[in-house]
Amino acid sequence: MDVRALPLTQERIEAKVTRIPEAGCWVWMGTTTAGGYGQLLSGNKKHYAHRVSYEAFIGPIPNGMMVCHACDNPCCVNPSHLFLGTAKQNSEDMASKNRSTFGGKNPMSKLNASQVADIRRLVAEGKTQQYVADLYAVSRRLVGMIARAQRWAKLEQPCTS
Repeated sequence: MDVRALPLTQERIEAKVTRIPEAGCWVWMGTTTAGGYGQLLSGNKKHYAHRVSYEAFIGPIPNGMMVCHACDNPCCVNPSHLFLGTAKQNSEDMASKNRSTFGGKNPMSKLNASQVADIRRLVAEGKTQQYVADLYAVSRRLVGMIARAQRWAKLEQPCTS
């Protein structure tokens, strides 16, 4: 996206924000996405407000780069809170700050942390994976992956002493 194609200057961007002094965030007061990211329309095309802000205040965004939030506030457009990163770097940043939807935080998860701990305990006690799978209405494959910590790896492993 070329910000010159958008009729937004630094002043117009600043006019659409509320500054939060405690956090330093500039909260976008215009339209937002379901995920909370600021959004604006130019012609018939939607643009993320944080990307427009980055280009207006800092400069062009190289192809393939994402504009990431140091403050982890999706509606923030403060250029001092924005930095460039690859998709991988953005994912790693999210995971390092414990913001990813792994395990029980994932709305699609069929199990919670307590059930996973029970599954690991039952398998460690010698119950068959199929027995445990039937007990929790999940696949035998998933039980095996949980037992080997290939799924729910961030959940502490039970002591086996």
